[in-house]
Amino acid sequence: MKKKLLALVLAAAMALSLAACGGSASSQPAASTPPADAPSAPAEPAAEPLTFKVSYAESEDSIFGQVINAAFEKITAETDGRLVFEIYANNQLGSITDMLEQMRAGAPMICSMGFDNLGDLVPDFAPASFPYVFNDLYEVQALAKSDWIANIESQLVSLDVQPMCYGAIGYRHFISTFPISSAADCKGHIMRMGPSAAAQGFITVMDGTPTTTTWADNYSLLQTGVIESCEAPLSLLLSSSLNEVCDYLCLSGHFVNPFSLCINPSYWQQISPEDQAVVKSVLADACVEMADKAMESEADFIQQFKDLGVTVSEADKASFGAVVPELFKLLELDPGIYDDIRAAIDANK
Repeated sequence: MKKKLLALVLAAAMALSLAACGGSASSQPAASTPPADAPSAPAEPAAEPLTFKVSYAESEDSIFGQVINAAFEKITAETDGRLVFEIYANNQLGSITDMLEQMRAGAPMICSMGFDNLGDLVPDFAPASFPYVFNDLYEVQALAKSDWIANIESQLVSLDVQPMCYGAIGYRHFISTFPISSAADCKGHIMRMGPSAAAQGFITVMDGTPTTTTWADNYSLLQTGVIESCEAPLSLLLSSSLNEVCDYLCLSGHFVNPFSLCINPSYWQQISPEDQAVVKSVLADACVEMADKAMESEADFIQQFKDLGVTVSEADKASFGAVVPELFKLLELDPGIYDDIRAAIDANK
């Protein structure tokens, strides 16, 4: 009896031991808790910021430079440093044409492009840079909201150009070594314009001789008589001290100087949708601010030219506008595009 009792006790002890261990072969051991002082797993390294070179023709102390520089600083702050920008004013990295070629080839750049420059890529866009298409600077913002510009933008993207905003720097006027008051006065004179077909063609249809130069060379070229006139917003003409080599300023206001800040689409796609929204919002606000400042300062700049001894004259704008149909013919463009642009602007005011 003692032996049987001992066997039963041993069997019961073994059964209890198996139950405590879970008994099943498929049971998993409980996860162990690391000691409180165990080192934590290393954090994921922060992603490197995307860095872009920003190139434009104006000086940093111009209205354009001040507003755009502040805008890019704001973008860096609002994206917590994920987007960083290096500013190169005064075409330090080369001409607009050079910058456009580099950007399209894949350089990490943001370039300020005139509508006329982009019109050389997409011809239907060229008339948006023609004389007197816009009645004021703010109409550029209206066009930017239109389906018409969306169609143009899709064509530009296919050519490796992604516009990020649309704005206007200010009205462009002629400064010269000879008096200008009408289109007829341009006949036979060498006049510096931007490199686009639209800008060069504008002088051609007025029977002038168009040429293009690096902006930094204009002072010496006007001084030596190689060129006789150039045009730009008043802020740029004044900051370049062209009043020292030119006696005449014609308030033609032939262009509102529309521009777009552009990037290669491959880099735009590397920016998150959230940061893209920040970029577009900040730059859109900057374009409105720029237009405001340009309008506020126009009269002041005119007075400064007068105070510096420059003869300032109002232009016969009707005479300049009268050559626009010839510009359409020269560039072999449909004049109906003008009506499409005006309709797009009026629908989005």
